[in-house]
Amino acid sequence: MSGDRRIGEYSFREHLELIRTRPGMYGLDGSYGNYVTYLCGYDEGARGSALLGFREWLLLRLGRQSSLVWPSLITEQALPGVAQAFGHRNLDEQQNQVAVEALFQFLGDFLRDRDTERDGLRSIFRDYALRFAE
Repeated sequence: MSGDRRIGEYSFREHLELIRTRPGMYGLDGSYGNYVTYLCGYDEGARGSALLGFREWLLLRLGRQSSLVWPSLITEQALPGVAQAFGHRNLDEQQNQVAVEALFQFLGDFLRDRDTERDGLRSIFRDYALRFAE
């Protein structure tokens, strides 16, 4: 568990798996919007450390700059053209499922990139700065 950051009793990675598999235990309904709200609150409680670098990582994956926040970057990539017009609050059941799957896939990939290397987070910020330098 070399780079996995612990916040409280569980690592963030372990916590993600718990809310993904048992959302009701955390007062969640399993919707993308509900997960986003929960994760934003979790990140605030962790003083911004849980999702530090996630938006930058998503922008590197997207390959272009954007003013969107991370939840919108996920729906933009998972549901091109759909989520931009209506936002994540108006997703139908199938679109919601796609967005939730993308959320946990992207978070897992991000945590792998951030935590597996000693300087994973530093690498994300360096690559972001190099890619989007003005």
